[in-house]
Amino acid sequence: MQTPTAAPQTKYRKHLAKKYLPAACSVGLMLALSGCLATEKLDYQLMRQEDAKWVADEQLTDRLIAVGKPSASIGGVDNAIVLAGEKHSYLVQSTNQDPELTAILNHVDLAYFSFKPMPTKDTPHFAIRIGESGCPSVQGCMALRLGYEKPAQQLAAGETDQLEGAGFTCHDGFAGGMTRCTKTLRRLPVTVAPAINNSETLPYRFAQPIALTFYHYQPDTALAEEKRLKALMPLAKAFDIITFPIQLIMVGGAN
Repeated sequence: MQTPTAAPQTKYRKHLAKKYLPAACSVGLMLALSGCLATEKLDYQLMRQEDAKWVADEQLTDRLIAVGKPSASIGGVDNAIVLAGEKHSYLVQSTNQDPELTAILNHVDLAYFSFKPMPTKDTPHFAIRIGESGCPSVQGCMALRLGYEKPAQQLAAGETDQLEGAGFTCHDGFAGGMTRCTKTLRRLPVTVAPAINNSETLPYRFAQPIALTFYHYQPDTALAEEKRLKALMPLAKAFDIITFPIQLIMVGGAN
């Protein structure tokens, strides 16, 4: 039982709590958000510092003109798509060399599908990293961002469910009533091959070539030369490809 003196004090403390608790909560929330923003900024700075340690090898730079699949099976490189370049072609497999990547292309409406270069700090381009941790190919690995963007009213029943089942993240409500789905694939092993045979007769080509750049992680001179030679040891046999009607969307365009 409260004493006569204690009762007013308790009432006063409750009054103070009601008066200042919202402000205290607001301050706490602001501090928490500030902490999150500071952490995100630090993570971004650390990522940029780490990314800066990758040094471009200009001798291996190429320009991609089309994407497709081999017209016939290529021994030892299964389930690959082909990024056709002016100098070489690049066979790209899923991380486990399984049909994941080719299965996606076989089941989506390619008129609404795109590959995007991963965000880069300068001009948009594809990057192959030689010697990346966890990469199963001595010739390097790359990352792809897959995009699917289609008017919501044109989506077939279960279409987004199928994409989400394949690991895409889908959102509605974009300008023009668009539904947008994206998926990022990392450490995809690359095999360098000769330039394709049928580059002059491709039914689908990119509207403009896009740069492909190889990177080494802080290489010394000897190591860089060894890795360069490995990267330039393509398959012995040239081949034709069947192209996909896909146009790359640059980083500066739709994201």
